Amino acid sequence: MKRLTFVLCLLLITISFSFAAGQVETEKAELRYMMWDPQIIEKEQALADKFTQEHPDISINVEAAAFGQFWEKMQAMAAGKNLPDVFWMSSGYVKDYAKMGAILDIDDRVNKLDQSKYFPSAFNVLRAPNFAGKMYAFPWAVVNCISYYNIRLFDEAGLAYPTDNWTWEDMRKLALKLTKDTDGDGAADQWGYSMWGRYTHLYPYVFNNDENLTDDNFTTLTVTSPKGREAMKFLVDLIVKDKAAATPAQTKGISKPFSTGKFAMTTEGSWRIDTYRSGLKDPFGIVQVPLGPKSGGKRVVYGWADAMSISAFTKHADAAWEWMMYMTGPGRPVDSILGGKVPIWKAAALSDTWLEADKLPANKKLVLEALELIGPKVTMPPGYEEWNNMIQSDFEKIVLGEGNFDQVMDELQVKVDKVLARSK
Repeated sequence: MKRLTFVLCLLLITISFSFAAGQVETEKAELRYMMWDPQIIEKEQALADKFTQEHPDISINVEAAAFGQFWEKMQAMAAGKNLPDVFWMSSGYVKDYAKMGAILDIDDRVNKLDQSKYFPSAFNVLRAPNFAGKMYAFPWAVVNCISYYNIRLFDEAGLAYPTDNWTWEDMRKLALKLTKDTDGDGAADQWGYSMWGRYTHLYPYVFNNDENLTDDNFTTLTVTSPKGREAMKFLVDLIVKDKAAATPAQTKGISKPFSTGKFAMTTEGSWRIDTYRSGLKDPFGIVQVPLGPKSGGKRVVYGWADAMSISAFTKHADAAWEWMMYMTGPGRPVDSILGGKVPIWKAAALSDTWLEADKLPANKKLVLEALELIGPKVTMPPGYEEWNNMIQSDFEKIVLGEGNFDQVMDELQVKVDKVLARSK
């Protein structure tokens, strides 16, 4: 009897250990995935469900918050070491989150990929602590800055459309010719160019005049260098001196002026293709951003990535990487990406579905050509949100006549350099 009891106990212990081992072997990796577009949460969840069917050992819980609230939540969760396993990352924040130790260094994993299947020109903006550092995020889509022109306004004026080899002076001459008082009241109501100091308006001109936003070590602002000032002054003069672009007062309350059909040209992010398709009644074309006098004929495109990062605190780094690769590769359908954004998976970007030959602009492939021209030092230095707001605010101050150009630029450099020093 004692022997039987001993055998039964041994059997129960063996079964218990086997059950426990089985639990370990079949333990499911439950991932939290968070993004900043609540409008597409159902689409993202559908992709997550499809991924789970193909990877039954991984489950994905999709969460979303509007862009502003998203970063508030991320800050709080980073402080509590409770970040989602995978979450959307902005090029403007990647260096700050890497410095915090909140996101995983994925450089070794990226180096093992066949990079010919992607657009590696978009990778540098996601490196930290500088453009030659390690990658801390991986793009799912890339955008860049291009110029747009209103075909109707050009045709009515009998002017040839701009070409990719145009210069600042070419653009200025066209803007002057296309600025008109159409109702005869003595004030312009059609302008040759649209801008108000947004980063997509200013920085493409800085880069296309052979200058970067800061020095290589992120210690000082170079938008205020002679070449940078030349770019800023050209744009200021287009509004103040030439009056070929509207003032902030003339566009007050209009969030997307080019969509009104009263502006002949603008420079904006490539995602505006979707914006102008739905909001602009006129046909439009796209062209590369004009070259500055110091460019030497070499174009540098300002571009960046919408990306994903893996939490440094995740317990499932391999599963998180597997999910990230799915959502940045062939697993993500083209129609889940906004029209002017480029899928990082090259085959998707070259597909007929993305190129949309039956829609405007007729030469959408130019966006891909621009993508290949993103400069090796195009990046967003630490403290991006703070110093970017300073630049845009001071540009508007100059345009409104609230400060001398050089004095404002000098003061701007001091302010931004303090932000850079604090953010390093």
